Amino acid sequence: MYEWIDSLRFLICLLFLSVASIHDIRTREVPNSIWLFFAPIGSILTLISLALNNWSILLIRLCVMSIAIIAGLSFTLFYLGLFGGADAKALICLAFSMPTYPNMKSLEPLLKPYSQAPLPPLSAFNNAVLMASLLVFTIIIKNLVDLVRNDGRIFDGLEREKTATKILAFLTGFRVEAHKLRARKHHYIILEKFSREGDDIIRSLKVFQRVSDEERSIPEEIDGKVWVTIGLPFLVFITIGFMLAIFVGDLALLLVDAVI
Repeated sequence: MYEWIDSLRFLICLLFLSVASIHDIRTREVPNSIWLFFAPIGSILTLISLALNNWSILLIRLCVMSIAIIAGLSFTLFYLGLFGGADAKALICLAFSMPTYPNMKSLEPLLKPYSQAPLPPLSAFNNAVLMASLLVFTIIIKNLVDLVRNDGRIFDGLEREKTATKILAFLTGFRVEAHKLRARKHHYIILEKFSREGDDIIRSLKVFQRVSDEERSIPEEIDGKVWVTIGLPFLVFITIGFMLAIFVGDLALLLVDAVI
């Protein structure tokens, strides 16, 4: 009966996420003005939806749970350095705007509800991570080629690093010529930290740690290749993951269901 409000919420989410994705692709930065409009509008529409559903206790509990889980997850990933600020804000805005699955009979999911987790923002996140993780295979192939071409010497200057750290770098990053990183604007994230000890430059891998721009700046003395990772426009994956969550479901649950 009140399907229109949920359809409107879906369109609002898709609009703001799409605009944010365009900014993310172009500059890897998203204006805060997007979230300042997205969050209030989405929250108001969610409250209207709850009011039209007679303030269902079950729906209210699901909304609160959705917002709490997504906010906690987003802040944790952000402070661990695994998530960008815009990505965290996008998920939190999504939690306020679409905390539970919408009732859109004219846009029925393509698969049965069992493929859906009860919280669409969480499903959107799961879908985004699953899609982005497929890039690992491309990175591994690139590094294997680099390994063969350089007779296994791809960690020169980083011999003191632990094997586990090197494996993480191998799975998530690759090497780029230092002069290319200095010469032009790029969307790479440097995975190395540089510090001075007397006249020597000490290099270390910092795969999942927050390091200042100054510590990541490449000294002129550094020649050869430096470990980096791709600065993914993750908002694109979140946007696609959100649409998949609504029309298809949670891909992770689908995979588990297919295996079991």
